[in-house]
Amino acid sequence: MIGFETIGNATITVFDDIPVLTTDPWIDGNPYFGSWTHQYEVPSEQKENISKSKYIWLSHGHPDHIDQESFKYLKDSILLIPDHYGDRIFNFFNKDYKTIKLKSNQWFTISNNVRIKSFADWNQDASLIIEIMKKDIILNVNDGDLFGWKSTIKNIVKEYKNRFLLKLINWGDADMINFYDESGNFIAPPQANKPGLGKNYSRLLKNYNCNYAIPFSSMHRYIRSDSVHMNNFITPLDSHSDGFESTHGELFPAYIVWDSIKEDYEKIKVNKNDSILKKPEDFGDNYTDELTADDIKMITDYFKSFKKLSHYYGTITFVVGKKELNIKLSNKKSQVYFECPRKSLITAIKYEIFDDMLIGNFMKTTLVNTKSLYPYFTPIVTKYGDNGGAKSLEDLSEYFNYYKMNSANYWRDMLTYNTEGLVRYYLNKDSNLIKMSKNLKQRFF
Repeated sequence: MIGFETIGNATITVFDDIPVLTTDPWIDGNPYFGSWTHQYEVPSEQKENISKSKYIWLSHGHPDHIDQESFKYLKDSILLIPDHYGDRIFNFFNKDYKTIKLKSNQWFTISNNVRIKSFADWNQDASLIIEIMKKDIILNVNDGDLFGWKSTIKNIVKEYKNRFLLKLINWGDADMINFYDESGNFIAPPQANKPGLGKNYSRLLKNYNCNYAIPFSSMHRYIRSDSVHMNNFITPLDSHSDGFESTHGELFPAYIVWDSIKEDYEKIKVNKNDSILKKPEDFGDNYTDELTADDIKMITDYFKSFKKLSHYYGTITFVVGKKELNIKLSNKKSQVYFECPRKSLITAIKYEIFDDMLIGNFMKTTLVNTKSLYPYFTPIVTKYGDNGGAKSLEDLSEYFNYYKMNSANYWRDMLTYNTEGLVRYYLNKDSNLIKMSKNLKQRFF
C-alpha cells in the first residue's frame, strides 16, 4: 500500500509498501504531569506500524508530540528534527539516536514515492508537507500556524490533486484555560458554549488551498482529579463536522487509512480509552507540600531571567502549600497568580518546561490588570525562552533575526501576529472588537 493513516493525536504514518515515516508519536504515556491521556486507544496494528517506521518527524517539544514513554517503540528509527533556533530538540536526541536536522523549505527524500518539506517557525512549532506519488500532498500544521511560511506553503500545496489539511481545531483546551477571577471563581472559556467546528474547517480548506480535512492533534482527555473538570471542554469527534459546508472540499473521519493508488479511504476502528481517574499524588504532587528556600531561589531566578517579562508584568505570584511567593519584576500593575503543587512546578522550572504546567490545566491561573497570557507571557517564557534559549534582550534579538533570515514570509506573518496579540492583550477576549478583528483576519489573511 502507498498512502497514509491517521491515528492517535498528531500522528500520521506514511507507507510506501512499508511504513516509512511517522510524525509526533504519542502512544502510551500520560503527558503534562499525568494530566492527559488519549480519548481513544491506539490499536496494536497502528502501534506496530509506528515502531517499524524508518523515519520519525518531531514537530516541537510538547510531550504529546515527544512522549518519552513512546520512544521504547522507536529504537531503530531515524529522527528528523526541524531547524528550530537553539536546537534544543536536536541536541537532546542526538546523544542517543540517529538524528537528521531538516533545513526549512528543502525537499528530503523518504522513499521512492514519498518526500517531505519541514518548516520551523518562530513560535518553536513546525509544519510538514508530505508528498506521495507526486499527486497527494499532506499539510501537517499540527499545533502551529505556519508562522513565517504561510504564502510559501499555500503556493506549494495548491499544485497537487489531493490536498489534505491536518491541523489542531478544537474548543481551546490544548492551551491554558483553567482561569479564575480574583474571588476564586472559575471563568468558563469562550468555548463553553461548545460551538460546532465545521465552519472552521470549511474556512481553512479555502485559506490553505486544500480539498480534504482530517481532525487532528485534538484527541486527548484529562485524567487527573485536579484537571478532570476540563473534560467539559474537550472536543467530541461529532463536533468537528457540525456545521461543515462542502463548498471547498470534504471533511474525513479522524482515524483513516488513505490509499493513494485507489484514491479512497477506510475508517480505522478505535475504542474509547477508559483509563481510570488518577490522583495528583500518583504523580508525586501533594498540595500541602511547601517550597523550600532552594525552591524559592530557583523559581525567582527562573522568572527574572526572562528580561522581556518586566516590560509587561509587575509581579508573578505562586501559591504553593497555601503560601505565597511573590516575584516582583517591575512596578507595573499587571499581575499573574498561579496556584499549583510543588513537585510538578519544581520539575517544570528545573527542566525548563513551564508550558507543561499551563497546558496540563491543573494549575489555577488568575490575571490581574491584564487580559491574556498572550502575546507577552507564554511565548516569552515557554517558546522563546525555554525552548529557544533566548532570555536576555540580546538573545531575543538574535532569535528573531534567525527567523527573519530563515522564513520566507516573516514580515507579513509577523504583522498579523503582532496585531492580533495587541488586541488580545488589551481587550476582553469576548468583546465585539475581538470578534470583528478575527473576522477581518480571516477575510484578509
